[in-house]
Amino acid sequence: MVMPNVNYDNKRPGTACKGLIHVVEAGDTLYQLARRYDVKLFDIMRVNPYVNVYNLQIGDEICIPTMPARPEKTYIVNEGDSIKKVLEAFNTDFSTLAGWNPMLLDAPLPEGLILKLPLVQPREDELDD
Repeated sequence: MVMPNVNYDNKRPGTACKGLIHVVEAGDTLYQLARRYDVKLFDIMRVNPYVNVYNLQIGDEICIPTMPARPEKTYIVNEGDSIKKVLEAFNTDFSTLAGWNPMLLDAPLPEGLILKLPLVQPREDELDD
């Protein structure tokens, strides 16, 4: 069955995506997006009721929900807390914590802090040139 080329708008007036917006690229499917963003396919379909799942178009905007169906826990930071302490207390990793708290990615670093970064090693085939 061929679906008509209809411009489906996944945004209803007055609603906003509670997650992130993915702009469809060539070859994208909702199944692939669910796996890439580690969310249930059903949840993507639920928050995008006007998207034609059989005819995704390059440039379509798909809402990828990041909020779970159950309520989240909250934690009030205490004096002396560090990100490491919070990660250990809740047995989570920084990526997950930052996903729920994007302001962590914009937290200012103290001036003069020295950060260590891994050296990028050249690939073996680059050494042969």
